[in-house]
Amino acid sequence: MAIRHLNYRLDEEPVTGAVRLVPVPVPPDPEAAAAVPEGGSTRARASASAPDSGGASGAVPAQASDSESGGEPGPWADDAEVAEWVALAVGAGRGRGADGLGREARFSFSRLPDGASLLCRTGGAGRGVRAIHLTGADAAHFAEEWPVTLLAAGAGALDSVTDTDACTGTGTGGDVDPDPDFNSDPDFNSGSEPGSGSALDSGTGELPVPGGPFGTAELTRFARAHEPRVAPFLADVRRLFDDPAGRQLVVAEESPDTVARWIALACASLPPAYVPSLTFTTRAADPGRAPQHIVGIGPDADFDRFDSATLDHLYRVHDGLDGPGSPPATDIWATWTARLWIAGVPLPRATATTATVAADKGAAPDTRDGTADSADSTPDSAPGSEAFSPTRLVPVLLRAGLLSGGDLAELTGDARRDAVAALVAAVRVSGGGPAAGRTGGGAPAGRTGEGSPEGRTDEGAPTGGTADAAPDPGTPTADQAPPPVGPAHLTALCRELHAHDPDAAAPLALALARHRLGGVGPRDLSLELADVCAELPLGEHDERALRAEYGGDADEALWRALREPPEAWVEPLRLALAVAADGGRGIDAAMKRLARALRASDGTDREQAAHVLDAVDYAPLTRRVLKLLGSDGGIGRLDLLRDLAASPQGDWLRRNLDDHSPQPLRLAVAAAQWGGPGAGLRGVDLFGRLAEILPGRRVSDAATLRQMWRLVWRGTEPAPADLPWLARTCTVPLLVQAGLGRHITGVVTAPDRVDQETVAFARDLLHERGLNRRQRATAHLLVLAQDLADRRRALPQSVHRLQALHVDAAPLAVTVRRGVGDLVALSLVRAEAPQLARPPVFDYLISSGPELLDPYRQLMLDERRRDQLDRDLPLQPEDISAYYYLWRPTRRPGTSLDWRQVAQELLREILAPVVARLDERRLGEVATVIANRQGGARVREWNAWRHGFHAG
Repeated sequence: MAIRHLNYRLDEEPVTGAVRLVPVPVPPDPEAAAAVPEGGSTRARASASAPDSGGASGAVPAQASDSESGGEPGPWADDAEVAEWVALAVGAGRGRGADGLGREARFSFSRLPDGASLLCRTGGAGRGVRAIHLTGADAAHFAEEWPVTLLAAGAGALDSVTDTDACTGTGTGGDVDPDPDFNSDPDFNSGSEPGSGSALDSGTGELPVPGGPFGTAELTRFARAHEPRVAPFLADVRRLFDDPAGRQLVVAEESPDTVARWIALACASLPPAYVPSLTFTTRAADPGRAPQHIVGIGPDADFDRFDSATLDHLYRVHDGLDGPGSPPATDIWATWTARLWIAGVPLPRATATTATVAADKGAAPDTRDGTADSADSTPDSAPGSEAFSPTRLVPVLLRAGLLSGGDLAELTGDARRDAVAALVAAVRVSGGGPAAGRTGGGAPAGRTGEGSPEGRTDEGAPTGGTADAAPDPGTPTADQAPPPVGPAHLTALCRELHAHDPDAAAPLALALARHRLGGVGPRDLSLELADVCAELPLGEHDERALRAEYGGDADEALWRALREPPEAWVEPLRLALAVAADGGRGIDAAMKRLARALRASDGTDREQAAHVLDAVDYAPLTRRVLKLLGSDGGIGRLDLLRDLAASPQGDWLRRNLDDHSPQPLRLAVAAAQWGGPGAGLRGVDLFGRLAEILPGRRVSDAATLRQMWRLVWRGTEPAPADLPWLARTCTVPLLVQAGLGRHITGVVTAPDRVDQETVAFARDLLHERGLNRRQRATAHLLVLAQDLADRRRALPQSVHRLQALHVDAAPLAVTVRRGVGDLVALSLVRAEAPQLARPPVFDYLISSGPELLDPYRQLMLDERRRDQLDRDLPLQPEDISAYYYLWRPTRRPGTSLDWRQVAQELLREILAPVVARLDERRLGEVATVIANRQGGARVREWNAWRHGFHAG
């Protein structure tokens, strides 16, 4: 590495009066010159190649340089060009007070387009600049040592860097005479920052190491003091290395020292490979012309800290001067890194994996401390997505108790999968046996207190440090590393992750389960497997796999034991249940055998099955056996259940029943209890009592109705007197749906009376497929008669159907004949008179018996009906003609005696009084209708009856 020291002072051109930097020669160091071999140049120790910074943000723009990038330093850039770079880097002649650089010392690190680096520090009351121009392929090693630490070391630290060109006389800065005031200015030669006494001895060729004001302890205190701003700041620093790169950072603080600490915090947080690319300046009067990544400003800077466009679109502003600043950015890596800083936990070092990656890329990993840096050899060898992956922080966060399931859930894709893989790896090295994995005494996956011993890690020294650096006070060393994370903490973390993403938590849950089960002896394996499945959020597939892996032997042992008498089942059944070997054939076969034994008619089998279940004393098993007992088999097996409930094992059965037991089983027990010899409940009384234990205290489904019917009547028929109650309580549609409609046909074929309810029963019963011809005809007859009475069917078109149903339903019960007659008679009274006087109604009416004619006579002679006819008939000659034809005396074959008597009475009581009040005009109208429809002979008969009626 070639290093050249350059001194400048701010002066005015004698001719133009313009303010510019004037080079000041650096006197040669005799000791350093003597150390330079003839024809050679001094090279500072370096072990890493300079990263390609061409076109990177932070490079000082300038014309093309003629310096070379090989191992030996090439020709120096033009002195005037270097001076321009220095002026741009420190902002000379820009901003307010352009005639000076400000009283506060400025420190900057810049990358030049030719790959060189430039460190600048102001002094001399703001009128002097001391610069270090670094060239050569190894210049990046200087940057890896955190250039910002030179600010804390003071001006003497700059002098301590070997100046190869001063020894050879090539870095004098031209023929300008030295300025004695410049080199003698105490503000220039002494450090103005805190901790300036840490400068190394001059001429050693060694670089200052991170420490002192910028050590881990100091940065931790600084991060805690600025806790709300740390994560957004690191998020913006991380975005500087995105593609495309993030916006320039502007840090507004009262003191450049505070800006320097922000820069040191960024260097300590970044992967080491990225530190050489991070450029900065601790103070800029005109940030708009500052080329660095991070630009520090003060209250008097030429910068609008309140402009929305500046804050939202041009810069990322972090304002420590009570300004609004840019909206905070979010980044998981930044959030987790800030969490570690605030908790006082050192950031993790590199792993061997990334050293391999760097080697594959052709970069030489730094092994000064015995370990390779994590994907940090160069930025090219470690893409940002890997170097800044939050997964690298998972182990140290986990050990510090700073990681929760919600944090892991925020990760996506490969990052989440890699984080879970890191947790699985932590399970393999976690301490403690199976008991340690139980969460009863474990801490939740929350966050421990800041700086607590549990929050420490042995991941190594702070990022950016060297192997020779002494640890800061309060920072744990390798021999103080905490023990591995316990399974209890990992189990709690697994549960939290499962609440957010069950699929992501599955590998961790399975690893924890196998870790616990791997350290258990065969005798305790069954109980531990049951605990593991209950405590860990295992999926159905993983749980089944574990049971098959650790519980297969128990299931096979149970299967073999089932060949023995039931007494030999107890212990194998207990073991199989403990490991929950549900996937095997043993438990399933055992439950079926026990249910079959309880249902057997042999009392010995029942007694042995109840004994086995009592001896095992496992409530879930008993519930599952009772479920099989209540659901297996047809309706006929309900008799066996009732017999079981009435047997000596009935007490055991009642003791193990609850509201969740199968309903058939509960009904059977209740039927045996209430229908026994002592209670004396039979028929609908027992049926109603059983309905009280049902939801809603009523039968609402066909399956329950069939069960209750079987338990109450057990193959017999209900009493006829109970049928209407059953039809009303259970409803005929439900009875028909249950296939029990044929058992209640008595409500239709032999009812106490025919009313609307009976007809409704008949209408619903027609859906029963098991009715015989007589039963179905009776139901149809009742429905048809009601429809005729309600005028839903036409009487002339239904007469033949009515007569046919009478034939099919014969013999009809007296109540049915009378009920049908009443309904048909009502339809005749409501029918129009001309319809009654024409076939087929006329023929049906004159041939009917008393079941129809008696209610017909009563309805026609009803006082309200007679009043209506007396009022309406005089105005209706057609109706008078029709009633005369209907009721007149006739000798037509098939006329019943009952009809002759009824017709004679109706003719005399209803029609004769109406005709007697008609005048000649009305009588003439009636005669005309009769003549037109029935002929002249019927008119003469009408006149004869009318005259005879008057004469009488």
